[in-house]
Amino acid sequence: MSKIENPSGIPEDDFLREGLVDRLTQYLEAEPGAWHVRYNLGVALMQQGDVDEALTQFRQVMAESPKHLESMVNVAAIHLGKGQPEEALRVLTNALKVWDIPMVRANLGVAYLQMDRLEEAAYHLKEAVNGAPNMPDALTNLSTVFLRTGETDRAEQAARQALEVNANFAMAHNNLAVILSEKGDTDQARFHAVRARELGYEVHPQLAEQLGLPQA
Repeated sequence: MSKIENPSGIPEDDFLREGLVDRLTQYLEAEPGAWHVRYNLGVALMQQGDVDEALTQFRQVMAESPKHLESMVNVAAIHLGKGQPEEALRVLTNALKVWDIPMVRANLGVAYLQMDRLEEAAYHLKEAVNGAPNMPDALTNLSTVFLRTGETDRAEQAARQALEVNANFAMAHNNLAVILSEKGDTDQARFHAVRARELGYEVHPQLAEQLGLPQA
């Protein structure tokens, strides 16, 4: 899932500084129409994990600037993170009318994937990868689609391509663990499952048991 967190010019660490949310909020009390500041507030809230309030701020930005790409993508990403693909799909479908770019396509793919509409998910993820071959998240989600449709070789190829772009992309390691376990390559499957865990990915308990890994 792709989201835009910081196109504002403010260094990312600054979004985590104590008091930033309060300062931005105070500014908006004086200048409620400053939607660019409101967007930064949404980003700061996302960084702090307050996604519900971030969602409110991004939606207010969209009310002021309906074509604001960053807010649309982040609203969709929040809904996807909350397991609300229908809400994300509504936002992304509107975004695509204005911004037909790989990031929007990649998020559309995730929305359709969450809805188990695999043909549409594959279409948008392929479009995203065609436009931006170096998107490890889109490649990994495409790998997941191929896993669900039983296209194991294509799933493996997409996951390996993701790792060529980013060797530390945890979900791609997890997908390879699943794929290689199905193919009977237990040693390599275990390697990728361990690496996925090291990178913070929660490997499914059944897969961990199959590969002889201790339960997390």
